[in-house]
Amino acid sequence: MDGISVYSEDTRATQVPNEFIDYYMPRANGTFVKVYLYLLRCLAAPDMTFGISVIADALEETEKDILRALRYWERENVLSLTWDKQDDIRGIKLNRLTKPLQEAPFAAVSSAPDTSSISALHHADTLSATREDAVPAQAGDAGTAPVQLPEYSPAQLDAFAGRLDTGCLLHAVESYLERLLKPADVQLILFLHDELHFSNELILHLYEYCVISRKKKTPSYIQKVALSWHEEGIDTVEKAEERSLQFDSCFTAVNRAFALNRAPGISERRFLSRWSAFGFSSDLIEEACSRTLLSTSRPDFKYADKILEHWHENNVHTMSDIKKLDDAHNARSARTARGQAPGPKQPGGNRFNAFPQRDYSGNDLATLENVLLARPDSR
Repeated sequence: MDGISVYSEDTRATQVPNEFIDYYMPRANGTFVKVYLYLLRCLAAPDMTFGISVIADALEETEKDILRALRYWERENVLSLTWDKQDDIRGIKLNRLTKPLQEAPFAAVSSAPDTSSISALHHADTLSATREDAVPAQAGDAGTAPVQLPEYSPAQLDAFAGRLDTGCLLHAVESYLERLLKPADVQLILFLHDELHFSNELILHLYEYCVISRKKKTPSYIQKVALSWHEEGIDTVEKAEERSLQFDSCFTAVNRAFALNRAPGISERRFLSRWSAFGFSSDLIEEACSRTLLSTSRPDFKYADKILEHWHENNVHTMSDIKKLDDAHNARSARTARGQAPGPKQPGGNRFNAFPQRDYSGNDLATLENVLLARPDSR
């Protein structure tokens, strides 16, 4: 039905730039759009009380969502933010909007997530995605090397993005990443969904864990974590939360015992994943690290790993189990020491006096002297 006219009898209005409606609004998160419209409303009423908490209350969103929206629009060059020394926002300037490069107008955009650019940029984005993913990832918490994802065609990506059950999923992932999805992102999500058989809820939890908890957004990092979960049989959000809790408690114990005060490196995270897989409590892990410091005077993950592996092989689960193991070791050491104790030291002698000494008589010495004198070279 065409030819519908739009008009209003209310002259009280807030002006919205046409460029925003045509090019920026269709690709943005709904919350982001609400925040921008509210900012325009504030411009039309300078006497309004303004602040992040005020916007959050007015839009029924969290302050974190408001800040996320502002950072998103700043990256899109829709507005500019001014920060003070305490990293608080002190100014918001709404920029003059222009048509972005390679953007389709509103009339060409459907209500489903826009995937036209995904097909067009599939090959062009490969290099940029590779450069982004080249940053060393620290999680996968399993330390496995990235596997080669299946080569999905642009048609497959478009079909996946256009499915009713994945439209909201892609939209939510965009909110976590605070940017539009790249082809590498859609490739990974399709791999998680079709190859690893992750549910939509588990995929969202994966992005929440990586982006919010670990502050990592690269597809390679997220892929490593997903593969680690898959290998460990994590197929529900509940299992993923339990696993994350174990890893976090292990990390806290190690950080406290070793006094690292930093995030662990890639190889160190492999040890943490191994120890959390052992099922040790934070007390046992902290005890192993403390013993490591006493023996080596430095935080040595390999040394601590040998201790924990020994405990794991001996079914150690509590501190009392460690005491029993220590007592048995001390008893064996005492028995060994008693069995190899050296004999009494000979009075007035050195260590060579421990050998049996010969007792020569006077006749023996005289005979030995005659033998030596009879030799031709003795003359």
